[in-house]
Amino acid sequence: MITTQSQASKRLFKKLSALRATLSNEERDILDSLIVVEEVSGHKMTSKAVGKAASKASAKASEVGAHKMTSKAMGKAADKATSKASEVAAHKMTSKAVSKATSKAANKASEVAAHKMTSKAVSKAADKATSKASEVAAHKMTSKATSKASNKAAAKASFRIAFDPNSEEYKIQD
Repeated sequence: MITTQSQASKRLFKKLSALRATLSNEERDILDSLIVVEEVSGHKMTSKAVGKAASKASAKASEVGAHKMTSKAMGKAADKATSKASEVAAHKMTSKAVSKATSKAANKASEVAAHKMTSKAVSKAADKATSKASEVAAHKMTSKATSKASNKAAAKASFRIAFDPNSEEYKIQD
């Protein structure tokens, strides 16, 4: 019976939706107010449901209370935070360490400067680049060679694709 009632409800809602689409705004408001009143009363909580919800809420409240920090736990957390703060302070750089780091950086800067290219080295590198460029130019294809290569490629790529209605698939034709 519940299945039949459910199916009948679905059919009725469809019909009501179609009817609502044809109504004026005032008529829609009246229809909505009639349906909403019935729907709200259908969701009304029974005394049994109210009791069950209240007991569930009080159980949750006692669980939350169980997680409350005690004064002993607060003291332990404060001690832990204090020891962490002193450990962080122990890693602070002293003036001696700062001085050592500065001199090390200065040594690295002078080493980097020693690798700077001289004008002689720049000239040598430019000459080498020029000779490489002329070697590359020597390998450039002539128009005759280009034409021959493109004809060869075109000969290889001259095939046609056709649809075969018998097998219902595309095939390459020779």
